[in-house]
Amino acid sequence: MRIPRLLLPLLLVAALFGGWLLRTAFNQPTTSVTFSAQPRKTVVCTVDGIRCQGTAAFFTKLYAKTPGIAAVETFASEHQAVISYDPKLISPDGIRAVMEAPIPLRDGTSQQVFVCQSMQ
Repeated sequence: MRIPRLLLPLLLVAALFGGWLLRTAFNQPTTSVTFSAQPRKTVVCTVDGIRCQGTAAFFTKLYAKTPGIAAVETFASEHQAVISYDPKLISPDGIRAVMEAPIPLRDGTSQQVFVCQSMQ
């Protein structure tokens, strides 16, 4: 029995395309932390610097003690963070300021780790 020449490449292309289509159906948050049950507004940020579970967890910790932040959910595969906040206590500009603040390093220097590329 002979297998047609193009069958394997076509199956491979179909599998890749199907995986690409289904990626959003199975996209689970990398981190999901609720800090309080305050009244909420939500902002979705595309963040350069969220790349893996470690950087997502570090990003979430930045907001652990920030007044007005109710919840943070990160998606490392999409480089996104969904931040719920109390607009009476913090604004989107305040959220961006926390995100883009330089992080102190062990050697005494500091470095900007996260950059907000877009905020919706």
